[in-house]
Amino acid sequence: MPSSNPAISVHLARTFLVPGHSVEGEVELNFQELQQDNIQEVHVKLRGVVRTVITINTTTDIKTVRLVRDDASVWSQGGAYPSPGSNTLRIPFRFLLPPDLPPSFHYSRYGRKGAIRYAVTAVGTRPSTFSLNRRVHAPLAIIPKDTPDGVALREKLALMAATGADCEWRTERKEEKMRRGLWGDYATAQVELQIPKVSACPLYVPIPFVIKIRTISAPLARAKADAHPADHPVFPPVPASYSEIQFKLHDKLFIKATSLKEKVPADVVQFKPHTEPDAVLAEDVPARKWVPLGGTDEKKSGEVDPHTKGTWIQEATFRSTFRLDCPPTFALDTLTCDYDLALKVPFPGVGNDISLSMPIVITSGMDVPVMRDQPNASGAPLDLPPCVLSYVTQQLIYEDSRRSYWDAGDKEWDDDIKD
Repeated sequence: MPSSNPAISVHLARTFLVPGHSVEGEVELNFQELQQDNIQEVHVKLRGVVRTVITINTTTDIKTVRLVRDDASVWSQGGAYPSPGSNTLRIPFRFLLPPDLPPSFHYSRYGRKGAIRYAVTAVGTRPSTFSLNRRVHAPLAIIPKDTPDGVALREKLALMAATGADCEWRTERKEEKMRRGLWGDYATAQVELQIPKVSACPLYVPIPFVIKIRTISAPLARAKADAHPADHPVFPPVPASYSEIQFKLHDKLFIKATSLKEKVPADVVQFKPHTEPDAVLAEDVPARKWVPLGGTDEKKSGEVDPHTKGTWIQEATFRSTFRLDCPPTFALDTLTCDYDLALKVPFPGVGNDISLSMPIVITSGMDVPVMRDQPNASGAPLDLPPCVLSYVTQQLIYEDSRRSYWDAGDKEWDDDIKD
């Protein structure tokens, strides 16, 4: 039965790390277990790799690129020893990360794999030919260092979310003609997505969005329009609630192994503010409006001609915020990750659904490592109103967020960082 107190443990001081800064931690040695395992030396390794795999039928193509490699010996037999009355000794270590490292990342689906892995590994050396060295891996979550403008943008978005301040909007629109069946006049549906007009979208901050949907029915006589039941939507109907539409973060991966390469689309997350307790969702779906053709103003004239043609106008507007918890945008020779916001609005009839996409660049919004007990991403006191600090200094939950960056249980982990 394995001991509950392993011979070697690794304790890391930071959660989210930034290139150009240090990885700091401690190796804890249990000397009773060290002696039983006959461990003669302990050294610490910092490793970072990009690994891409493409499998097509019976062919598997693998490419591994080293990003960082550093080693330090922390203990050898005859060296430091625990103080009297203790069996354990903690030895600090420190590595400097190179600048411009890509973010930690993991993708694996349908024979296509791409991973950017970083880890500190403590290795206990055993002299016997038939005794395997003891290895303890401590995966690292790394995010790219953002510019001062990127950090300021994150704080600006937090201020907007906290105070409800308006902004200049970036808009993506799409309009389609449609009809319920094979015959008849065409109706029109318009879909619009708005987010703040910014150069990039940072992590872990509420980003406002507005979705506007407007439909114009096929022309019909006023008498026929009046005969339509008030509680029945007119084709094409607008969604009655946000839950009827799909708003997602979509990534576009480029994976290249030794000789094979592929583009791989994938959904990252579907934004569901109506199910999140800390999100505010505003839904505005007013009653449909009759608009006569030709500019006739029935209210002003006081006359309603049953033969006058017009259209029904229906509108829906949904406002809320979304947060990004994913590796930022990056581009390498063998692995590239780009993002877009994908919106799909369903309409009755075959092929009538409207989809649009808005490319975005995702950045970290951080310029220093984030400590577990110091969630302030800027690393310095912020001169902001109290209502904003709750957004900017939000706690970055370690166990939840790091799963978006890599899978430490991946069986290929040891192969990538063992040397």
